[in-house]
Amino acid sequence: MKYDVQTFGLQPHLEHLYATQPRRMALRAETAEQLCHWQAELRAEVVRLLGLAGRPPLPPPDARQLSSRDCGDYVEELHALDVGERAQLPVYLLRPKTPPPWKPVIVFHGHNPSVQYVLGNYPDAETEREHLARDVNYAQALARQGYLVCAPEQRGFGTRLSDQHTTKSCRHLAFSYLLEGRTLLGERCRDGMQAIDWLLQRDDIVPHVLGATGNSGGGTTTLWLAAIEERISVAVPSCYFCAFKDSILDIVHCECNYVPGILELAEMGELAALLAPRPMRVIAGERDPIFPIEAVREQYRTAERAWALAGASERLSLAVHPGEHAYHHASSQDWFRRWL
Repeated sequence: MKYDVQTFGLQPHLEHLYATQPRRMALRAETAEQLCHWQAELRAEVVRLLGLAGRPPLPPPDARQLSSRDCGDYVEELHALDVGERAQLPVYLLRPKTPPPWKPVIVFHGHNPSVQYVLGNYPDAETEREHLARDVNYAQALARQGYLVCAPEQRGFGTRLSDQHTTKSCRHLAFSYLLEGRTLLGERCRDGMQAIDWLLQRDDIVPHVLGATGNSGGGTTTLWLAAIEERISVAVPSCYFCAFKDSILDIVHCECNYVPGILELAEMGELAALLAPRPMRVIAGERDPIFPIEAVREQYRTAERAWALAGASERLSLAVHPGEHAYHHASSQDWFRRWL
């Protein structure tokens, strides 16, 4: 008798597991007060899942400036920021030449070779044309709009690799951190917190406001960090927000996307609901092959309930552009002009 994958394959098991998982912290609030209570409980659980609970405090934000480059209407500075545990965070600061104070925005790059592509720095003309067509230079574009842009280089890319890899260390770092009870996404969020500590101590910024944005892997860090970091006052995650079921679970993704235990608690819409009533615009591509638009809209409906309960429906937006997996300058800049 012949047996094959239809007999023993595990996909039906995985689909059953997803369908029957109770999501014990799904959004069931019916009042604004219940929403606030639920947010506090889920936020604490997300901090725990990321591997950030009970960690020693970050060191005082102290950075060394390594370089400065005139880029026309802004200056690009590179700083080395101490994040503890013998790790240094490269942070690029794009300082406009317009008079301060400036509104600060923290920007996270995606799965590019490094932070350089969002800064508008490309190795050749062909690469530049390809990435500018997808608005990948969004840190540069925001600096040209007059924002003070802080762009950290995320762990696993560029200069922040382990010895096992020469171009991308996501897999090695993700599994190494899991063995230590941490997650790679959590460490990226912790780096973001230290960058925020450093950025907000400046005396040339508009106080009490902070934007955050990123595309793809940068959208991932933007959403998770904004969910637990309430100093972020306006968030614009791009090409990430989507049902876990139809994206992270169903399509091949990098190991750095996986946070153990999240689906026991909630889906993506509930994670986003932790930002309510702060302004958030989700950017999505109508034809994005790895974050399907119908699954984006499905989870967006969950988020809409949270902002409605908070009496702030106008502070939530879904901006869908006609392209694929790409950022969209106009959508983010419009939202920051409105709310930051």
